[in-house]
Amino acid sequence: MKLELVFSMMLFSGLASCQSPTKNNTQQATEKQEVAGLKADKTYVLPKKLNEISGITFLPADSQILYAIQDESGIVYSYNLTDEKITSEYVFADAGDYEEITTDGRFFFVLRSDGAIYSFPVDLQAAKTEVQIFEGQLGKGEYESMSYDSESKALYVLCKTCSLDKGNPAVSGYIVNVDASGKLSLKENFQINLDAVAALDGKSVKSLKPSSISKRSSSNEWYVLSSIDKLLLITDDTFQPKKVIRFEKKQFEQPEGITFDKENRMFISSEKNKAKNALLFQYNKQP
Repeated sequence: MKLELVFSMMLFSGLASCQSPTKNNTQQATEKQEVAGLKADKTYVLPKKLNEISGITFLPADSQILYAIQDESGIVYSYNLTDEKITSEYVFADAGDYEEITTDGRFFFVLRSDGAIYSFPVDLQAAKTEVQIFEGQLGKGEYESMSYDSESKALYVLCKTCSLDKGNPAVSGYIVNVDASGKLSLKENFQINLDAVAALDGKSVKSLKPSSISKRSSSNEWYVLSSIDKLLLITDDTFQPKKVIRFEKKQFEQPEGITFDKENRMFISSEKNKAKNALLFQYNKQP
């Protein structure tokens, strides 16, 4: 069945009250997009197998094939953006709560919600018994966000809910080194200061529950997506907050994945809701 390609205009209706009543709808819509900093160039309706899409990534030299995982399935799906269809499925583990996927170009790394990380070659030929598992090294908590940084040759993993952050205005993370064989080792901790986010945003930020993270190499910035908090946080390379973009639920029902391709296009994936299939949003220009 041919998938429908939808061209989407991302609007922030919550900003309407800030517009002059003398301006027409087109002018208002344009200003909303500019303030929001997000305008989708394309929206893909994803197959039913990806209705609960939870993580997306590209190989460094390829912008054609998107690799994705979804909740509860230990499967990596290869999705062709031109043909708009799944081209392969690779089973790396039994069913489980898998939340994020990233790659260094040699290995894929998949994050389980308890902090375990699976690694296997990008040719997707390894048997399940050959998949390496890094577990029991991160602090107790729930995890949904992980990204590879080519500069430091390490994985950056963010807590969604961790006991380490209880009572503290911060989101903790872990840096995990990757060696030539794909073996992982814990390096150190880092934090995002929520008081700094609040100062930047002008709103109280008592907690932040990241659902995905990705490094934009062209600007050396981190993009942190939070489905629960309905925001996109942009930080510098040391995780100092630079910009907060808030969105409404009708724009993204449940955004769980964010990544960049080699052409520096940003992609955000959103799970299915009652009215829509799972969606993939493509942005040629980032905020």
